[in-house]
Amino acid sequence: MSIKKYTWQIVFHIITLVIFTALFFVGTFYDETIAAAIYTPDNLPAIFITTAGIYPFFASAVLFMGTLTERTIHSGLNKPLKVLFCCICAGLALYSGFEGSRSLLSVDCLGGVFPALNHNTPIAIAVSIVAAYPLFFLGYRLGAKSKDKLLAKKILGLVAIMLIALLSMEVLKIIFSRPRYRIVVRGYEGIGFVPWYEPFSGAAGFIESFGLEKTDLHSFPSGHSVLSISCVYILLSVVWLFPKLKKRVDLLLICGLTFGMIVMFTRMQLGAHYLSDVSAGAIIGTALSLIYVIIQHRIFMSRHPGLSREKEY
Repeated sequence: MSIKKYTWQIVFHIITLVIFTALFFVGTFYDETIAAAIYTPDNLPAIFITTAGIYPFFASAVLFMGTLTERTIHSGLNKPLKVLFCCICAGLALYSGFEGSRSLLSVDCLGGVFPALNHNTPIAIAVSIVAAYPLFFLGYRLGAKSKDKLLAKKILGLVAIMLIALLSMEVLKIIFSRPRYRIVVRGYEGIGFVPWYEPFSGAAGFIESFGLEKTDLHSFPSGHSVLSISCVYILLSVVWLFPKLKKRVDLLLICGLTFGMIVMFTRMQLGAHYLSDVSAGAIIGTALSLIYVIIQHRIFMSRHPGLSREKEY
């Protein structure tokens, strides 16, 4: 990666942040109007797209845990540390695969169409075994073929960003407890439209009284937006394992952003989120992606301090 490429990526992220910030302000004032205009419940194509929106995040976590395991086994660490770190990697892979599968089957995704899938642990385990865990072994094999001596550091930087993405969206959802638009239109007494900047009080009572899911009052910010926009830096990371994609970095950036924005729109269509929700999630995801680019740049430059602007690796 050349210095010029890193500069372009930073500019790309800043422009994207400006766009999402503008959308956030529009949503702040016109959330309810926009939601009413595009709400199309039981839209099957939108449901399948929104389900696909979170898969790359959890799948990539499993993939890179496999690669990190390979690097740990062949590192210079002593045996007890190797065993410890390998167990941590395997545990994170198991957790990511299961949580990702459970999210795919939740009421916000396929569980909304097939209620029997929601909270169905055996099915979630089966999906993990088929769609997630094989990626761990793929990541291991690809790691063994890579000659990148910085690979472990790069993955650790990626994992840190992904953990921050998960924690930030969960904490904010709990703080604001904003009712989703699809819940508002059902006409529950006491649950009406609430701007994002007014934390909704009494969420636990409403959940118990009306038999709602906890996630029904987790509209702000959009977790799907945070995770789907993460495809920007996830696709950049995949280049580490598939060197032939290095020449397609610009295309990967655009594909990741486009994918995320499509998922954001489907969330609004389904009444799961308002414009301010999805744009806030996109701001979080893009900001973390920008930090990711800066971290990867620092890691690379620490190994190549004398690299000129023209030289690439």
